[in-house]
Amino acid sequence: MSVLKAQGLTKVYGTKGKMVYKALEDIHLDIQKGEFVGVMGPSGSGKTTLLNILATIDKATSGKVEINGTDPASLDNKKLALFRRRELGFIFQDFNLLDTLSIKENIILPLVLENAHVNEIETRLNTSADLLNISHILHKRTYEVSGGQKQRAAIARAMIHKPAILLADELTGNLDSKSAKDVMDSLKDLNEQMGATIMMVTHDPFAASYCKRIVFIKDGKFFSEIRRGTNRQAFFQQILDSLSVLGGNFDEVSPARG
Repeated sequence: MSVLKAQGLTKVYGTKGKMVYKALEDIHLDIQKGEFVGVMGPSGSGKTTLLNILATIDKATSGKVEINGTDPASLDNKKLALFRRRELGFIFQDFNLLDTLSIKENIILPLVLENAHVNEIETRLNTSADLLNISHILHKRTYEVSGGQKQRAAIARAMIHKPAILLADELTGNLDSKSAKDVMDSLKDLNEQMGATIMMVTHDPFAASYCKRIVFIKDGKFFSEIRRGTNRQAFFQQILDSLSVLGGNFDEVSPARG
């Protein structure tokens, strides 16, 4: 079952009918329920544009997106806001947690907005916190915990309302190697134990090696795709080989993390 389907996505930036820059060209993507898909490509390849369109933050110039059978482009602003809140989960590089709230309050916010029952909130909170190993920091404020703990709290918040798909943008970008490993292990558990469907944009081959499938894009177009076998270390090497064929600017990548 397709959770996310993108057909012929093209995004052109321009003024008064004059094309200035084509960020995406004829991208097709099909993500099945329970998949963990990574999107990689050099700087300027169109990864962020693609993510923004799939996240309903931006609109494609042409092509179609369906999430859980719904075309977000067909919704008015009010319905789109509701759709985004219920069907999508977001994880960002800079966490986007609210400093005025405790870790617990940050995590349960999506359920509070939905007026969920207190018992339901506690049950889901405890399940998420246990899985992500953050039960011991729920009472703390965001400035009292590490970057890795913040990111795991952000993952818990993104998943607590059981969205159709989790969209992650460079989620290990601000983390050291140990924290990045903890966060990726948590995401893997979420995918394997709770069946979460995840799409992650990343520059980092180490983070990407946790995915089950990687889609590479270059100059706004589909370039290639690889799938993971049983060995993550072998997949990590495959990713490095694919990136070297892909070319472009990967200066911010640290291959030493594997």
